[in-house]
Amino acid sequence: MTEAPSNSVNALSAPFPWQGAQWAQLGRAFAASQLAHAYLLCGREGLGKSLFADSFARYVLCMKPIDQSAVGGLVDVAIACGTCSNCLKCGTGNHPDILTIEPEEGSKNIKIDQIRWLSEFVIRSSHSGGAKVVIIQGAHLLNANAANALLKTLEEPNAYTHVFLVSDHPGRLVATIRSRCQKLAFQVPDADVAVSWLQAIIGEGNVNSILEASDMRPLIALQLAEGDSLQARAQFLQSICDLKTGKKSIQQVLSLVAKNGESEVLQHFSAFLSKLTKYSLTGIIDNEDDSALQSMYTLLVPSKKKLIAQAVASSLACFYTELETARRQIASNTNPNPQLIMESILWQWSKLNLH
Repeated sequence: MTEAPSNSVNALSAPFPWQGAQWAQLGRAFAASQLAHAYLLCGREGLGKSLFADSFARYVLCMKPIDQSAVGGLVDVAIACGTCSNCLKCGTGNHPDILTIEPEEGSKNIKIDQIRWLSEFVIRSSHSGGAKVVIIQGAHLLNANAANALLKTLEEPNAYTHVFLVSDHPGRLVATIRSRCQKLAFQVPDADVAVSWLQAIIGEGNVNSILEASDMRPLIALQLAEGDSLQARAQFLQSICDLKTGKKSIQQVLSLVAKNGESEVLQHFSAFLSKLTKYSLTGIIDNEDDSALQSMYTLLVPSKKKLIAQAVASSLACFYTELETARRQIASNTNPNPQLIMESILWQWSKLNLH
């Protein structure tokens, strides 16, 4: 392998600095011809799992891998060269030995016909004479028939085909599929790693506030930085404070939810509750430079009486459980009614006792 020039790796290309251990694990297995038939890449949204799978597929097919020593503090990590004939085909998204499966446009699920096509792909010969790679994006969106068809493929592994299932919600996959995959878990990076990566792309700015808003998920943070999502977050957090103090109605808050999306505002609400709970118990204010959170600290005065503080924190924790249930319902593929879910959450919030 040759040494990559220092500017050859784009900051937006996987493996990202927080993915070094996972990349090294797969790289060692591939170098030893021990790469498993199937892997489940799991972890929260915004950690770059899909980009990781795409990049590793390119590496598997690359004819001239190169060394890259700046991945997650690891040394001698190999990545695709980006210039060989296989890499060039990958770059156009047309390599015949890589198959990506995801819900078709207009559908919430991965259907059985897509998995039948996958089964045909698995048994045919490689065009480049090497391995073949299947990537299933949003694997938890497999419908029942598709999941059963995939299980049959996983039960009859092909030594030269590797399947990567990517999922933010691995618990929704049937247990028999999970049991036939090696799990590769991705974690939220340490703050210094996330800050350094984001600063390299957007400059100094208000990086800490952006990462706070993204719940320390770097790719979500980048989306926030590039759009008006930070302003939308601030408006939503102010609106739920105004709802609690009677300055806004549930319908007024719902109009903001409709503009920004239920999943996004529930993420902001969840982070908000975590900080409010901590504040109720300790009186400690986090992220004083984050103006979006300032109204939150006027909602309650931390009690010096331990029992009262614990009672408020308990109420917040119970409501947090309801909020997380709502997030799971909205993210599910069971056709939930987002407006009814949000109305219920906002009503519960308006009635919550913080004294």
